[in-house]
Amino acid sequence: MKDLNNMMPIRKNQPINKALVGIALLFTSIVSEAAINLDRTRIIFNGNDKSASIILQNQSKTSPYLAQSWLENAAGQKIDSPLVALPPMQRIDAGQKSQVRIMKLPDAEKLATDRETLFYFNVREVPPKSEMTNVVQIAIQNRVKLFYRPTAIKADYNEIWQEKLQLSKQGESLKIHNPTPYYITLGYLSQDNRGNFPGFDSLMIAPFGTEIAKTPGYRGNRYSVGYMDDFGGMVIRIFNCSAVDCQILPAEKKK
Repeated sequence: MKDLNNMMPIRKNQPINKALVGIALLFTSIVSEAAINLDRTRIIFNGNDKSASIILQNQSKTSPYLAQSWLENAAGQKIDSPLVALPPMQRIDAGQKSQVRIMKLPDAEKLATDRETLFYFNVREVPPKSEMTNVVQIAIQNRVKLFYRPTAIKADYNEIWQEKLQLSKQGESLKIHNPTPYYITLGYLSQDNRGNFPGFDSLMIAPFGTEIAKTPGYRGNRYSVGYMDDFGGMVIRIFNCSAVDCQILPAEKKK
């Protein structure tokens, strides 16, 4: 007869291994509080600028941190051209501020001139080595959108391009078209300002692009749409729809 214990050694040891891991975690501290903060939630790099500066602040009152900075393209691939973040690594003492400069390189001339180009700016904090034993330190990373805005489409803040979005109903979803040369990010979508639709987190619509947003269980004619402005603030506007097409309502005047 075959020895069943020899045939199934892995299954036999699995409960023991899980128990050992659980016991180990009881005696291990996990340090994951963010220390390095950015001074903004998005970056606009205007085409006529040579550089853009971002302020980093070490919120820790006791420990210095290293801050590693880099850029990625829209596909999430690390790049060092046509924009570069300098310095790529720096030490920031406790409670102090520093800055990262995003520099434009000659290859920036090859970027689209009729629309924005999307990049991502990343900062990863590297904590000092802990003097405590059995401590797991987690390097926290901040990632914000960077929009390169060519000179030909320099923004006119008297014209609110986000409100040019074109919405149309498609059953339990909305077709959202962006007819502008700018990226538009929606951070809120609801049934007449009643909280986000289930599953909706945020939606970024590329210049001249179209996206579909699901509105589960709702086929009504009134929607609350919140877009992000250049300064990271959210503006909520109301759209009323006919059978298909939707129109934005005039903004309420401040009292």
